[in-house]
Amino acid sequence: MIDLRASVLSRQIAHLEPILTRHGYDVRTLAEQFNVKPVEIKAFLAGTLHADRTRELTEVMKAAGMPV
Repeated sequence: MIDLRASVLSRQIAHLEPILTRHGYDVRTLAEQFNVKPVEIKAFLAGTLHADRTRELTEVMKAAGMPV
């Protein structure tokens, strides 16, 4: 039988927001660093941001050395 708690926690740990948070980046910090609105960062982290804009932010974050 699969332990539901372990499977839920494992997926949450691997999501982008917890990874960035562990590295010291929260929504406000990311918005300030990349000069975007916090709502756009929230959409990026939730996976609901437009694909082209997601690619742009991902490239900029990778260039900054972030673990995305």
